[in-house]
Amino acid sequence: MRSRLYLALAAAAAVWIAPAVASPAPPGVRKLHVEGGAVHATVGAKGKQVRLTLDPELQRAAERLLARSGAPEGAIVASDVRTGRILVWASRGDRDYVAAPLAPSASLFKIVTAAALLEAGKVNVATPVCYTGGMSAITARDLQGRGATCTVFGEALGRSINGVFARLGSQHLTPADLRQKARDLGFDGEVPIDIPVAPSSAEIPADSLGLARASAGFWSGKLSPLGALFAMQTIANDGERVRFSLLAPPDAPARGDAPATRTADGRALRADVARTLRSMLDVTTRRGTCAKAFRKPDGTRALGSMPVAAKTGTLVGGRPARMFSWFASFAPSDRPEIAVSVMLANDITWRTKANLVGRELLETYFGRKRPGPVARRR
Repeated sequence: MRSRLYLALAAAAAVWIAPAVASPAPPGVRKLHVEGGAVHATVGAKGKQVRLTLDPELQRAAERLLARSGAPEGAIVASDVRTGRILVWASRGDRDYVAAPLAPSASLFKIVTAAALLEAGKVNVATPVCYTGGMSAITARDLQGRGATCTVFGEALGRSINGVFARLGSQHLTPADLRQKARDLGFDGEVPIDIPVAPSSAEIPADSLGLARASAGFWSGKLSPLGALFAMQTIANDGERVRFSLLAPPDAPARGDAPATRTADGRALRADVARTLRSMLDVTTRRGTCAKAFRKPDGTRALGSMPVAAKTGTLVGGRPARMFSWFASFAPSDRPEIAVSVMLANDITWRTKANLVGRELLETYFGRKRPGPVARRR
Protein backbone atom coordinates (compact mmCIF):
# COMPACT_ATOMS: atom_id res chain seq x y z
CA MET A 1 0.00 0.00 0.00
CA ARG A 2 1.28 3.46 -0.85
CA SER A 3 1.67 5.59 2.24
CA ARG A 4 0.99 9.32 2.37
CA LEU A 5 4.70 9.83 2.97
CA TYR A 6 5.52 7.87 -0.17
CA LEU A 7 3.10 9.92 -2.26
CA ALA A 8 4.55 13.17 -0.89
CA LEU A 9 8.06 12.02 -1.70
CA ALA A 10 7.01 10.89 -5.15
CA ALA A 11 5.49 14.29 -5.89
CA ALA A 12 8.72 16.01 -4.88
CA ALA A 13 10.81 13.54 -6.86
CA ALA A 14 8.87 14.26 -10.02
CA VAL A 15 10.29 17.77 -9.82
CA TRP A 16 13.75 17.19 -8.44
CA ILE A 17 15.01 13.86 -9.78
CA ALA A 18 15.82 13.59 -13.47
CA PRO A 19 15.41 10.23 -15.22
CA ALA A 20 18.43 7.98 -14.99
CA VAL A 21 20.81 8.34 -17.92
CA ALA A 22 22.61 5.21 -19.04
CA SER A 23 26.39 5.56 -19.06
CA PRO A 24 29.24 3.11 -19.43
CA ALA A 25 30.71 1.92 -16.14
CA PRO A 26 33.61 -0.33 -15.19
CA PRO A 27 32.55 -3.98 -15.00
CA GLY A 28 33.25 -3.88 -11.27
CA VAL A 29 33.42 -6.95 -9.04
CA ARG A 30 31.60 -10.12 -10.13
CA LYS A 31 31.27 -13.80 -9.27
CA LEU A 32 32.30 -13.54 -5.65
CA HIS A 33 32.96 -16.89 -3.99
CA VAL A 34 34.67 -18.25 -0.89
CA GLU A 35 37.57 -20.58 -1.52
CA GLY A 36 40.07 -21.81 1.03
CA GLY A 37 38.67 -19.52 3.74
CA ALA A 38 39.08 -16.37 1.62
CA VAL A 39 36.87 -14.44 -0.82
CA HIS A 40 37.77 -14.46 -4.52
CA ALA A 41 36.11 -12.65 -7.41
CA THR A 42 36.34 -11.62 -11.03
CA VAL A 43 37.56 -8.03 -11.26
CA GLY A 44 38.05 -5.72 -14.24
CA ALA A 45 37.29 -5.87 -17.96
CA LYS A 46 39.58 -8.86 -18.58
CA GLY A 47 37.83 -10.96 -15.95
CA LYS A 48 40.88 -11.69 -13.83
CA GLN A 49 40.31 -13.91 -10.79
CA VAL A 50 41.77 -12.29 -7.67
CA ARG A 51 41.66 -12.67 -3.93
CA LEU A 52 39.90 -9.85 -2.06
CA THR A 53 40.37 -8.34 1.39
CA LEU A 54 36.77 -9.20 2.33
CA ASP A 55 35.76 -10.81 5.60
CA PRO A 56 34.01 -14.06 4.51
CA GLU A 57 31.62 -14.21 7.47
CA LEU A 58 30.61 -10.56 7.24
CA GLN A 59 30.29 -10.83 3.44
CA ARG A 60 27.86 -13.75 3.76
CA ALA A 61 25.83 -11.82 6.35
CA ALA A 62 25.59 -8.80 4.01
CA GLU A 63 24.48 -10.97 1.11
CA ARG A 64 21.73 -12.50 3.27
CA LEU A 65 20.56 -9.05 4.38
CA LEU A 66 20.36 -7.83 0.79
CA ALA A 67 18.40 -10.91 -0.31
CA ARG A 68 16.01 -10.51 2.61
CA SER A 69 15.48 -6.81 1.85
CA GLY A 70 13.56 -7.62 -1.33
CA ALA A 71 14.94 -4.51 -3.10
CA PRO A 72 15.33 -4.95 -6.89
CA GLU A 73 18.74 -3.23 -6.67
CA GLY A 74 20.94 -2.52 -3.70
CA ALA A 75 24.40 -2.66 -2.23
CA ILE A 76 26.25 -2.93 1.06
CA VAL A 77 29.90 -2.00 1.43
CA ALA A 78 31.95 -1.77 4.63
CA SER A 79 35.53 -0.92 5.54
CA ASP A 80 38.00 -1.08 8.38
CA VAL A 81 38.21 2.61 9.29
CA ARG A 82 41.83 2.51 10.38
CA THR A 83 43.32 0.84 7.30
CA GLY A 84 40.74 1.35 4.55
CA ARG A 85 40.52 -2.42 4.02
CA ILE A 86 37.20 -3.33 2.39
CA LEU A 87 35.38 -5.89 4.56
CA VAL A 88 32.12 -6.23 2.60
CA TRP A 89 31.30 -5.74 -1.08
CA ALA A 90 27.79 -7.04 -1.67
CA SER A 91 25.47 -6.15 -4.53
CA ARG A 92 21.94 -7.07 -5.63
CA GLY A 93 20.71 -6.51 -9.17
CA ASP A 94 21.98 -6.83 -12.71
CA ARG A 95 25.43 -5.30 -12.08
CA ASP A 96 27.87 -4.27 -9.37
CA TYR A 97 25.99 -1.50 -7.57
CA VAL A 98 28.63 -0.94 -4.88
CA ALA A 99 30.69 1.25 -7.22
CA ALA A 100 27.84 2.37 -9.50
CA PRO A 101 26.34 5.85 -8.91
CA LEU A 102 22.76 4.73 -9.40
CA ALA A 103 20.99 6.64 -6.64
CA PRO A 104 20.57 10.36 -5.95
CA SER A 105 22.67 11.34 -2.95
CA ALA A 106 19.49 12.67 -1.28
CA SER A 107 19.93 13.86 2.30
CA LEU A 108 23.41 12.34 2.52
CA PHE A 109 24.50 15.47 0.65
CA LYS A 110 23.75 17.46 3.82
CA ILE A 111 27.08 16.07 5.09
CA VAL A 112 28.84 18.01 2.31
CA THR A 113 26.90 21.19 3.12
CA ALA A 114 27.55 20.88 6.85
CA ALA A 115 31.28 20.33 6.27
CA ALA A 116 31.54 23.36 3.97
CA LEU A 117 29.69 25.59 6.44
CA LEU A 118 31.83 24.46 9.38
CA GLU A 119 35.14 24.85 7.51
CA ALA A 120 34.13 28.35 6.39
CA GLY A 121 33.44 29.28 10.01
CA LYS A 122 29.84 30.26 9.22
CA VAL A 123 28.26 28.11 11.94
CA ASN A 124 28.96 25.97 14.99
CA VAL A 125 26.85 23.41 16.82
CA ALA A 126 25.23 26.12 18.96
CA THR A 127 24.27 28.45 16.07
CA PRO A 128 20.49 29.07 16.16
CA VAL A 129 18.68 28.61 12.85
CA CYS A 130 15.02 29.32 12.06
CA TYR A 131 13.31 27.87 9.01
CA THR A 132 9.96 27.37 7.28
CA GLY A 133 8.69 24.44 5.20
CA GLY A 134 11.04 22.11 3.36
CA MET A 135 9.37 18.83 4.27
CA SER A 136 9.38 17.39 0.72
CA ALA A 137 10.66 20.28 -1.40
CA ILE A 138 12.30 23.71 -1.15
CA THR A 139 10.49 26.70 -2.64
CA ALA A 140 11.51 30.35 -2.92
CA ARG A 141 9.01 31.17 -0.18
CA ASP A 142 10.80 28.82 2.23
CA LEU A 143 13.89 31.02 2.01
CA GLN A 144 12.12 34.25 2.88
CA GLY A 145 11.54 35.84 6.28
CA ARG A 146 12.87 34.73 9.64
CA GLY A 147 11.32 31.27 9.72
CA ALA A 148 8.64 29.93 12.04
CA THR A 149 10.53 27.00 13.58
CA CYS A 150 13.90 27.27 15.30
CA THR A 151 16.62 24.82 16.27
CA VAL A 152 20.40 24.77 16.65
CA PHE A 153 22.75 23.67 13.89
CA GLY A 154 24.06 20.78 15.98
CA GLU A 155 20.67 19.06 15.77
CA ALA A 156 19.93 19.75 12.10
CA LEU A 157 22.08 17.05 10.46
CA GLY A 158 20.85 14.14 12.57
CA ARG A 159 17.25 15.27 12.16
CA SER A 160 17.86 15.98 8.44
CA ILE A 161 16.06 19.34 8.45
CA ASN A 162 15.87 20.46 4.83
CA GLY A 163 14.97 24.07 5.61
CA VAL A 164 18.08 24.62 7.74
CA PHE A 165 20.51 23.47 5.05
CA ALA A 166 18.66 25.24 2.25
CA ARG A 167 18.80 28.57 4.08
CA LEU A 168 22.37 28.31 5.30
CA GLY A 169 23.67 27.01 1.97
CA SER A 170 22.06 29.80 -0.02
CA GLN A 171 23.22 32.45 2.46
CA HIS A 172 26.82 31.41 3.02
CA LEU A 173 28.07 29.08 0.26
CA THR A 174 28.81 29.18 -3.45
CA PRO A 175 28.45 26.33 -5.95
CA ALA A 176 32.27 26.12 -6.00
CA ASP A 177 32.32 25.64 -2.20
CA LEU A 178 29.96 22.69 -2.43
CA ARG A 179 31.69 21.13 -5.45
CA GLN A 180 35.08 21.25 -3.74
CA LYS A 181 33.82 19.67 -0.54
CA ALA A 182 31.90 17.08 -2.56
CA ARG A 183 35.17 16.08 -4.28
CA ASP A 184 37.01 15.97 -0.95
CA LEU A 185 34.44 13.64 0.61
CA GLY A 186 33.78 11.25 -2.31
CA PHE A 187 30.47 12.71 -3.53
CA ASP A 188 32.04 13.84 -6.80
CA GLY A 189 34.62 11.98 -8.89
CA GLU A 190 36.35 8.71 -8.12
CA VAL A 191 37.36 7.60 -4.66
CA PRO A 192 40.92 6.31 -4.02
CA ILE A 193 40.84 2.51 -4.37
CA ASP A 194 42.93 -0.14 -6.09
CA ILE A 195 40.36 -1.11 -8.78
CA PRO A 196 38.63 0.98 -11.51
CA VAL A 197 35.34 2.48 -10.29
CA ALA A 198 32.72 4.77 -11.81
CA PRO A 199 32.81 8.36 -10.54
CA SER A 200 29.98 9.87 -8.52
CA SER A 201 28.71 13.26 -9.63
CA ALA A 202 27.65 16.41 -7.80
CA GLU A 203 25.32 18.74 -9.66
CA ILE A 204 25.14 22.21 -8.08
CA PRO A 205 23.02 24.83 -9.91
CA ALA A 206 24.34 28.38 -10.02
CA ASP A 207 21.06 30.15 -9.18
CA SER A 208 20.17 30.88 -5.56
CA LEU A 209 17.14 28.61 -5.37
CA GLY A 210 18.93 25.76 -7.12
CA LEU A 211 21.86 26.15 -4.72
CA ALA A 212 19.48 26.05 -1.74
CA ARG A 213 17.84 22.88 -3.03
CA ALA A 214 21.17 21.18 -3.67
CA SER A 215 22.41 22.18 -0.20
CA ALA A 216 19.42 20.38 1.34
CA GLY A 217 19.93 17.22 -0.72
CA PHE A 218 17.51 17.81 -3.61
CA TRP A 219 18.97 17.77 -7.11
CA SER A 220 22.53 17.10 -5.94
CA GLY A 221 23.72 14.41 -8.35
CA LYS A 222 24.30 10.65 -8.20
CA LEU A 223 26.32 8.85 -5.51
CA SER A 224 27.74 5.35 -5.32
CA PRO A 225 27.60 3.41 -2.02
CA LEU A 226 31.40 3.35 -2.19
CA GLY A 227 31.42 7.17 -2.30
CA ALA A 228 29.12 7.35 0.72
CA LEU A 229 31.39 4.92 2.56
CA PHE A 230 34.42 7.07 1.78
CA ALA A 231 32.72 10.13 3.28
CA MET A 232 31.97 8.32 6.55
CA GLN A 233 35.41 6.72 6.75
CA THR A 234 37.00 10.13 6.20
CA ILE A 235 35.01 11.74 9.01
CA ALA A 236 35.83 8.78 11.27
CA ASN A 237 39.54 9.35 10.52
CA ASP A 238 39.36 12.96 11.73
CA GLY A 239 39.23 14.29 8.17
CA GLU A 240 42.12 12.28 6.68
CA ARG A 241 41.41 10.57 3.36
CA VAL A 242 42.51 6.93 3.67
CA ARG A 243 42.81 4.91 0.48
CA PHE A 244 40.55 1.85 0.16
CA SER A 245 42.11 -1.56 -0.51
CA LEU A 246 40.04 -4.37 -2.03
CA LEU A 247 42.77 -6.53 -3.56
CA ALA A 248 44.58 -8.77 -1.12
CA PRO A 249 48.38 -8.35 -1.14
CA PRO A 250 50.33 -11.15 -2.88
CA ASP A 251 52.02 -12.20 0.36
CA ALA A 252 48.75 -12.56 2.32
CA PRO A 253 48.23 -15.92 4.06
CA ALA A 254 46.32 -18.50 2.05
CA ARG A 255 43.50 -18.57 4.63
CA GLY A 256 41.95 -16.02 6.94
CA ASP A 257 41.80 -12.25 6.84
CA ALA A 258 43.84 -10.46 4.22
CA PRO A 259 45.72 -7.61 5.90
CA ALA A 260 45.90 -4.07 4.58
CA THR A 261 48.34 -1.22 5.05
CA ARG A 262 47.00 2.26 5.77
CA THR A 263 47.76 4.69 2.96
CA ALA A 264 46.86 8.37 3.35
CA ASP A 265 45.53 10.31 0.37
CA GLY A 266 45.61 13.86 1.69
CA ARG A 267 43.13 15.67 3.91
CA ALA A 268 39.47 16.43 3.25
CA LEU A 269 38.59 18.19 6.51
CA ARG A 270 40.26 19.87 9.43
CA ALA A 271 40.32 17.53 12.41
CA ASP A 272 38.11 19.82 14.49
CA VAL A 273 35.49 19.96 11.73
CA ALA A 274 35.49 16.15 11.42
CA ARG A 275 34.99 15.81 15.18
CA THR A 276 32.10 18.28 15.08
CA LEU A 277 30.47 16.32 12.25
CA ARG A 278 30.94 13.17 14.29
CA SER A 279 28.96 14.64 17.19
CA MET A 280 26.23 15.83 14.82
CA LEU A 281 25.96 12.40 13.20
CA ASP A 282 25.53 10.81 16.63
CA VAL A 283 22.17 12.58 16.84
CA THR A 284 20.83 10.47 13.94
CA THR A 285 20.70 7.21 15.89
CA ARG A 286 19.87 8.71 19.29
CA ARG A 287 16.98 11.08 18.56
CA GLY A 288 17.15 11.71 14.81
CA THR A 289 15.95 10.08 11.60
CA CYS A 290 16.80 6.48 12.53
CA ALA A 291 16.40 6.53 16.31
CA LYS A 292 13.43 4.19 15.92
CA ALA A 293 15.47 1.75 13.82
CA PHE A 294 18.02 1.56 16.63
CA ARG A 295 15.38 0.52 19.14
CA LYS A 296 14.41 -3.13 19.51
CA PRO A 297 10.78 -4.23 19.96
CA ASP A 298 11.28 -4.41 23.74
CA GLY A 299 12.40 -0.76 23.82
CA THR A 300 16.09 -1.41 24.48
CA ARG A 301 18.71 0.26 22.31
CA ALA A 302 20.35 -1.83 19.60
CA LEU A 303 24.11 -2.19 20.23
CA GLY A 304 23.55 -1.21 23.85
CA SER A 305 25.28 1.99 24.90
CA MET A 306 27.62 2.05 21.89
CA PRO A 307 27.48 5.45 20.14
CA VAL A 308 26.83 5.14 16.41
CA ALA A 309 27.32 7.98 13.91
CA ALA A 310 25.04 7.83 10.87
CA LYS A 311 23.18 9.67 8.14
CA THR A 312 20.05 8.54 6.33
CA GLY A 313 18.50 9.66 3.06
CA THR A 314 15.31 8.94 1.12
CA LEU A 315 14.14 10.14 -2.30
CA VAL A 316 11.81 8.76 -4.96
CA GLY A 317 12.36 8.89 -8.70
CA GLY A 318 14.11 7.37 -11.70
CA ARG A 319 12.81 5.07 -14.43
CA PRO A 320 11.53 2.62 -13.36
CA ALA A 321 10.38 4.49 -10.24
CA ARG A 322 12.37 3.62 -7.15
CA MET A 323 12.28 4.62 -3.50
CA PHE A 324 16.00 5.13 -2.85
CA SER A 325 16.93 4.50 0.77
CA TRP A 326 20.38 5.32 2.22
CA PHE A 327 22.21 4.55 5.45
CA ALA A 328 25.86 5.56 5.93
CA SER A 329 27.53 5.05 9.28
CA PHE A 330 30.57 4.31 11.43
CA ALA A 331 30.90 2.83 14.89
CA PRO A 332 31.73 3.20 17.66
CA SER A 333 31.62 6.92 16.93
CA ASP A 334 34.03 7.71 19.78
CA ARG A 335 36.58 5.02 18.71
CA PRO A 336 35.69 4.15 15.10
CA GLU A 337 36.40 0.62 13.87
CA ILE A 338 34.02 -0.03 10.98
CA ALA A 339 32.26 2.15 8.40
CA VAL A 340 29.15 0.88 6.59
CA SER A 341 27.17 2.16 3.60
CA VAL A 342 23.83 0.71 2.47
CA MET A 343 21.75 1.70 -0.56
CA LEU A 344 18.41 0.07 -1.38
CA ALA A 345 16.58 0.93 -4.60
CA ASN A 346 13.18 -0.25 -3.42
CA ASP A 347 10.16 -0.80 -5.62
CA ILE A 348 6.85 1.02 -5.01
CA THR A 349 5.95 -1.66 -2.48
CA TRP A 350 8.91 -2.21 -0.20
CA ARG A 351 9.84 -4.44 2.71
CA THR A 352 12.57 -2.61 4.59
CA LYS A 353 14.77 0.49 4.58
CA ALA A 354 18.53 0.84 4.54
CA ASN A 355 18.82 1.94 8.19
CA LEU A 356 17.52 -1.41 9.46
CA VAL A 357 19.83 -3.33 7.12
CA GLY A 358 22.82 -1.25 8.22
CA ARG A 359 22.00 -1.68 11.89
CA GLU A 360 21.80 -5.45 11.49
CA LEU A 361 25.18 -5.59 9.78
CA LEU A 362 26.70 -3.57 12.64
CA GLU A 363 25.10 -5.99 15.11
CA THR A 364 26.66 -8.91 13.26
CA TYR A 365 30.10 -7.28 13.27
CA PHE A 366 30.12 -6.30 16.94
CA GLY A 367 28.09 -9.30 18.13
CA ARG A 368 30.80 -11.76 17.16
CA LYS A 369 33.50 -9.67 18.89
CA ARG A 370 31.92 -8.89 22.25
CA PRO A 371 29.93 -10.82 24.85
CA GLY A 372 26.64 -9.35 25.99
CA PRO A 373 23.18 -8.64 24.59
CA VAL A 374 24.37 -8.04 21.00
CA ALA A 375 26.23 -11.38 20.85
CA ARG A 376 23.21 -13.27 22.25
CA ARG A 377 20.73 -11.67 19.85
CA ARG A 378 18.74 -14.23 17.81
